[in-house]
Amino acid sequence: MARVVLTQPLPRVEALERALAQRGHEVTRLTFTRIQARPMVGLAAQVAEVDWVVAVSPAAVEALASSLNCVWPSGPGLALVGPGSLLALEQTGLRVPADRLTFPAIAPFDAGAMLAAGPLATPAGCRVLVVRGDGGRDDWIDVLRARGAHVEVLSLYDRQPIAPQPEARARLGQWLAESAPVYCVLTQSSAAVALAALPEAERLREPTNPLVALAIHARIAEAARTAGFHRVQLIDPGENAIAAAIECGAVT
Repeated sequence: MARVVLTQPLPRVEALERALAQRGHEVTRLTFTRIQARPMVGLAAQVAEVDWVVAVSPAAVEALASSLNCVWPSGPGLALVGPGSLLALEQTGLRVPADRLTFPAIAPFDAGAMLAAGPLATPAGCRVLVVRGDGGRDDWIDVLRARGAHVEVLSLYDRQPIAPQPEARARLGQWLAESAPVYCVLTQSSAAVALAALPEAERLREPTNPLVALAIHARIAEAARTAGFHRVQLIDPGENAIAAAIECGAVT
């Protein structure tokens, strides 16, 4: 059994929390954001008019499936950024034909890898709809446009800031004061910064603290190191990869 801190947004964090608890781990949730879906009217017709839909995250996949009532229009393809989004797609029940589904085969699992191979590597003339939350990086979208794609961007959900529960913060402080390893799952750079700023995480900056950051992308890993994490492990995204990293005790 391991001690695990989860930082993913609500309500997405709940499924991973249950899965890890069922595997016998002691899990606490330090969540700094909540995902709130936006009401969408006519999205199915909009999706049907494009060649490719790009869902930038598992949350975007879930919001897309909900807005489409889990019915995928015939014609367009769906591009995902990695295993976490693929798992989210399977869990929603949204069925996309295999020949119309694309995602990076190997790490890094991000938009850059998605654009390096597959149909979006040569998108000239394609109509592309990017679905995501409010905000987000636009550099890779600029690449698509520079390659001749006609790109629209649609925000399907908002990220609302929330304060983590006092009980969870106190548990973090208690765990950091002890010697047993604590695995902190990071799927966003902002979560690394927010956690490190908590008063209960003061010992985080000590080289001998027991916290191990498990980051799903090199950019997040770098943010964790900058925020004060001393031990950072780069892992693949998705429930299985996270569980394997925790249970193998992977430490750099």
